[in-house]
Amino acid sequence: MKKTKIFSVILLAVLVAFVLAVHGYLNLFAPFSGEVWKLNFKTYKVDNPYGKATVYLDSYGVPHIKADNEKALFYTVGYVQARDRLFQMDLHRRLMKGQLSEVFGEDLVDSDIFHIKMDFLGAAEASWKEIEGTEFGDLIEAYCDGINAYISEGNLPMEFKLLGYKPESWKPVDVFLVDKEISWELTGNFWDLERAVIAEKLPEALELYPSYLNHSYPIIRTDKVSKELLDWLKPFGAKEGYGSNNWIISGKYTADGKPILANDPHLALTVPPVWYEIHLITKDMNVRGVTFPGVPIVVIGQNQYVAWGFTNVGADVIDFYYYVTKGDKYLYKGEWMDFEKEERTLKVKTKKGLEERKVVVKKTIHGPIIEKNGKEVAVAWTGFSATREFLALYTYNHAKNLQEFLEGVKYFDVPAQNLVYIDRDGNIMYYPAGRFPIRHIGDKVVPGNILFNGSAGEGEWKGFKPYGPSTWEGFIPFDEIPHLINPDYVATANQRVVLGYQHYLGDSGYFSDPYRGMRIYELIDDAIAKGKKIDIDYVMKMQRDIYSKPAEFFVAQMDGVKFSEKAKPWVEELKKWDFQMRKDSRAALVFAIWLKYYINETFGDEFYSAGLNKNYYPKVWVLQNLPPDSKWFDDIRTEKKETRADIITRTMDKAIEEIEKNNYKVYGDYNRLRMNHPFNLAFLNYPSPPADGSKFTVFNFRVEGKPFQSGSSWRMISMFDKSYCVIPGGNSGNYFSKHYSDQLEMWVNGEYKSMDFEIKDVEEVIEVGG
Repeated sequence: MKKTKIFSVILLAVLVAFVLAVHGYLNLFAPFSGEVWKLNFKTYKVDNPYGKATVYLDSYGVPHIKADNEKALFYTVGYVQARDRLFQMDLHRRLMKGQLSEVFGEDLVDSDIFHIKMDFLGAAEASWKEIEGTEFGDLIEAYCDGINAYISEGNLPMEFKLLGYKPESWKPVDVFLVDKEISWELTGNFWDLERAVIAEKLPEALELYPSYLNHSYPIIRTDKVSKELLDWLKPFGAKEGYGSNNWIISGKYTADGKPILANDPHLALTVPPVWYEIHLITKDMNVRGVTFPGVPIVVIGQNQYVAWGFTNVGADVIDFYYYVTKGDKYLYKGEWMDFEKEERTLKVKTKKGLEERKVVVKKTIHGPIIEKNGKEVAVAWTGFSATREFLALYTYNHAKNLQEFLEGVKYFDVPAQNLVYIDRDGNIMYYPAGRFPIRHIGDKVVPGNILFNGSAGEGEWKGFKPYGPSTWEGFIPFDEIPHLINPDYVATANQRVVLGYQHYLGDSGYFSDPYRGMRIYELIDDAIAKGKKIDIDYVMKMQRDIYSKPAEFFVAQMDGVKFSEKAKPWVEELKKWDFQMRKDSRAALVFAIWLKYYINETFGDEFYSAGLNKNYYPKVWVLQNLPPDSKWFDDIRTEKKETRADIITRTMDKAIEEIEKNNYKVYGDYNRLRMNHPFNLAFLNYPSPPADGSKFTVFNFRVEGKPFQSGSSWRMISMFDKSYCVIPGGNSGNYFSKHYSDQLEMWVNGEYKSMDFEIKDVEEVIEVGG
């Protein structure tokens, strides 16, 4: 499944292209009468069965919601989110339920089959069942009522009208489906399966995937699976390139003696953006930040007392099991067990109309079975259990001090996140929040990067129950998770949490290259070494930093290498370069393209000969640290024995050929933003300006991504006197709104807007109830 296909509606695209060419944009919507144009962007009133709330929409379309009580608040959040992002919310729900092909057609069948077989719906139902009937559960129901109130008005986003369907009512379980999607996108990693395939196809390559990437910048400084099955699964797993930065600096090193928090999660750059900015106010709470459309509480942000942010830990919280089978039974600890089976209906939009197909959901004691071409494995993933991260976030939204906040951290089950925290009292904290399994084979504790013999009960997680409540006693105890209370400063960028830790959190296949983490620590260390007190301007400069650590290391390896005459001028550019990935830089251009070829020419001959594509290549840090005469530089397709210098020379020529072929002049000609609406129609897509940064820089932008580029999906700098933020686009998903993309230029240029708790610059008011 390719997500480009998920959201491409070919017939619609052809129709739109034709109409636009002949009549222009506006005539496209004439057949839909005036309803598509109806914006309701005026002051108006809406009923609220739970009490009174008032929505003040500011000059960036951010809703500031003041409510008499929390039920009235949550109802209103549902209403305004649906008003701004209902189509996006419905797509996420359909993805996780396996209902995309019902609307978009047969291209999405594989995606739907995967999501049905994994039974994310069952996991969401388990989580909702744990919350239902509680005070927080009542708030979730009020939120859904608000969404449904907007749906019932009939003024749906134009996407529904163009596709010819109406969304179903929003249910509490749908809220938890969004939660499961986020969690899976960040932790549903198939590395264990990839490692197994590498071991079978190219066993000598396992040396390229060490347990640890040997660097000094951790966060805390002190034959059972087929390649065909993995290829089928790969598009549905955690996305390569999804990472983040955050750091906290205590008042010891800041200009005003108060802590500073910075956070920019790196997720898909989509239209509309992944995040939705919101400000929630009751007599007991005043919290501002961002949430995911479909989630009613602030996920990253601050209230008047505390601020928090996340990056992905990248820990190994997923395992795979194979079995001895006999017909419809599997062997488990000497006993033949029946597979749990349930037949579900998949509706597919075809040329002949809606067609129903049957999909069998098959499970073992460990979790759901995924299968391709006769090869099957069961999946255990922490997110399959009844999880409580929404309770954690609800606690964060209300917390007034460190102790209250820490009580919330205990509820955070999935996805495992590097949580950073500051408060008005001057405390700072780093805690990897989540559930981390401990595996055993017999009496021996083992890492989770292997396939386990499910029939023998290997690698089981004690206290874990898929699709039900877990007791979690077989997981790392909360107090033993490595964390820091009131350190001087901490920086996380998806690098390894700590070196020499007694418990397994994951090997190098799970964690990112260390370059961003190295650079953030360098910038903080440098300021401190120079006696500089860090202020908000310096932290903004850090978030805008485009210095490439890989460039620093790899360009140094070019010394003494003989280059072709054509390459020499470009190499001279590199040797005098400051390693800044600026859009107007010629050196940044040639380096970015050269590195792409250098990676491929080093590993491609061996990997492709073994039937493995570039998705299996090791980390760039591993390549950087290969000795000059490493066997991996030798091209097995030639008689000559190549060295690092030979590959550097060859790939520089290839890079220059690509530059000349595409008439690139500077880095920005290559490194351009590409943020597309799900319909991928030019007038709905965001502009495509040149951009600074790379996947390895703190100012993060990854041009290579397919179907979506990725990068800083939200930038936030929090203090308690003044905070700042920006999203890549706009808060509204309505194309006709002036807030459709009004923050995009600021985001591209590394600029910010104020993240105030004062309500000002109000452009619209909605009275909800009263």
